[in-house]
Amino acid sequence: MNKNYRKGQSVIKTLLENGYQAYFVGGFVRDRLLNKEANDIDITTDALPNEVMKLFSKTKATGIKYGTVTVFIGASQFEVTTFRADMDYLDHRRPEKVVYSKSIEEDLKRRDFTINAFAMSLDENIVDLFNGRQDLDNHLIRAIGIPDIRFKEDALRILRAFRFVSKLGFDIEENTFISIKKNIELLSKIAIERILDEFKKIMEYSYKEKAIKLMFEANIFKAFPELEKGLALLNKKTNYMMNYLEFFSLCYYLENIDIPLNWRFSNKEKAIINKIIELVTVTEHDRYNEMIIYRLGKDIPLMANNVSRLINPNNDQEELIVNIYKSLPIYRTCDLKFKGQDILDLTTLNNAEVIGDIIDDITYQVITNKLNNNYDEIRSYVMSLLENKYDKE
Repeated sequence: MNKNYRKGQSVIKTLLENGYQAYFVGGFVRDRLLNKEANDIDITTDALPNEVMKLFSKTKATGIKYGTVTVFIGASQFEVTTFRADMDYLDHRRPEKVVYSKSIEEDLKRRDFTINAFAMSLDENIVDLFNGRQDLDNHLIRAIGIPDIRFKEDALRILRAFRFVSKLGFDIEENTFISIKKNIELLSKIAIERILDEFKKIMEYSYKEKAIKLMFEANIFKAFPELEKGLALLNKKTNYMMNYLEFFSLCYYLENIDIPLNWRFSNKEKAIINKIIELVTVTEHDRYNEMIIYRLGKDIPLMANNVSRLINPNNDQEELIVNIYKSLPIYRTCDLKFKGQDILDLTTLNNAEVIGDIIDDITYQVITNKLNNNYDEIRSYVMSLLENKYDKE
């Protein structure tokens, strides 16, 4: 952090030496005031994007439409954004146009919450126009100005409020929360990719349980009805751990639906969610066994088990899953002491499907401890198979 901070100071110093204003801004300043480590350092300036790019040797126009240039200093990078005064918004998300400003005050007043509207000068003086420090002290998330205006400008700010609850453990100020409830259905107008990104972040932090309860209280299911039963269940729970894949698996399982097409998970994420739902269903009345754990490893079964025990606390098979995994004689087919080539050496069969069936059979026998993973023992078993089954075909 100290190294990045010093590099950030060098960026600001360069801007100041060339006649521009420049400040650290937003979440970095908030986290610094809270004595928390911040991952990203953002800088705001009255320099225009093309002027910023002329001052530094390595830059990238990462958000040029909104005045943002990424400046690279060694291995570190800093988003440098020109002071802005947003005008009317489109689709409750994007400003219709961006107007650059020469005023730090005008730039700060367009931001979402008081605790995110700090600026800090090179000599570490804090600009706090909206009593953000008082809200930090009181652990409050408060919209800047009139909450309805803030959320109608950009409805994603609603989910950002819940994200900051999850990250910081703060409460949402009363009038801000009333406005969130009033405008909650605006979330249905936001691109699902942005919604999903916020949900992922919410589920990463320590106070997710508090955030989920507030989302339920705010009736977020009016925008996303497929989440209602899952949120209702979690609203009654305490002291649970859950990642975002488990969260969505729980919701879809309780609704008894496939993954809705509008939720644009990656193919890998879809496969995991579907497998979790399948395992929750299969193990509702049955136990995990060696073949399930061999085929899937332990991570997905443990996620499914996490969902299962939220639904039914008596159905907790975590210890069984871990013990089975630890006791598996092999973890992959290549761990077998008897290989496909060894089978070919015993027979004139060269049918790949038949060889595959024999390998599957051997694997099952070893996994279920009917055979030891021993070359001679498996060879005898395969010879018997060939003699009694395959050579007669």
